[in-house]
Amino acid sequence: MTNIEPQDRVLVTGASGVLGVALVSELRAHGYESIVAVSGRDFDLRRPAAASRLFRQAQPDAVFHLAARVYGIGGNTSYRAASFLDNIRINTNVVEAAQRWGVKKVVAMGSVAMYSDSVPLPMREEDLWLGPPHSSEAPYAQAKRAMLAQLEAYQEEADLDFALPLATNLFGPHDRFNEQTGHVVPSLISKLHRAVQTGSDFRVWGTGEAQRDFLYSADAARALRLIGERWSGPVNVVSGEPVTVRDLVEELVAVAGFSGTISWDSSMPDGQRVREYDTEKLRRVGFKAGHSLQTGLEATYAWYSEHHHEAR
Repeated sequence: MTNIEPQDRVLVTGASGVLGVALVSELRAHGYESIVAVSGRDFDLRRPAAASRLFRQAQPDAVFHLAARVYGIGGNTSYRAASFLDNIRINTNVVEAAQRWGVKKVVAMGSVAMYSDSVPLPMREEDLWLGPPHSSEAPYAQAKRAMLAQLEAYQEEADLDFALPLATNLFGPHDRFNEQTGHVVPSLISKLHRAVQTGSDFRVWGTGEAQRDFLYSADAARALRLIGERWSGPVNVVSGEPVTVRDLVEELVAVAGFSGTISWDSSMPDGQRVREYDTEKLRRVGFKAGHSLQTGLEATYAWYSEHHHEAR
């Protein structure tokens, strides 16, 4: 196992996203001084030449690869081909460039969407290849599985060390607050903020019965730093405290002080119904979430209230 250290020159892709912003802040707070943070505005990593140019310019010792085309359940339903193709291209190009450049370690962002809903609960990293991913997220999840297969092949053939954090539902400031294609927390915050401002109903997709695990971005960033410094291979990055979407909505309503009507649209999909994850490996790197769901939602809702005019 190879460890990333504060003196290393570290490349962070996807640095403008909800996790990227938090990770750059986390690394700087822990003594990392040589950080190259890039986003899709800087390099179109779907193009091999752009990935090669990035590595030539950045000259990294290690990489935190967060760049991705990411949607919530709405976007995963509407843009299945783009989700698969863009993520395949991005991941393949970045991992190939990292191997060619000779970096000592890649921390490449995976997803709990890679798990099949047929695996035993709690979901363990050893069961990652058992069964197909849930149909609602299959193209995105299969692209992430392909990245894992590529990393494993390069580890065997070229001795490229890697870690694959399997991220749960992350949320926080600088998220993508798109109501149609975004993840559950930011899309709900956008809808709720508008309902508070206009006095309209708060419309929520699904029945509220689906169970999810939510992790605040600053906590996820701390987990990634620890994984880079102490772990190799796949590892669940989760809070370990699953809640139903209905409980999440109740927490959000309390945070916002909303007293209007909540309208549940059961014609819209719930997605995978139950998700629960083993946290043994995550605990072994020394991680414990520092924010409760409530405090994370309070911070995120406050940020969005202040920045909603320019939020994505």
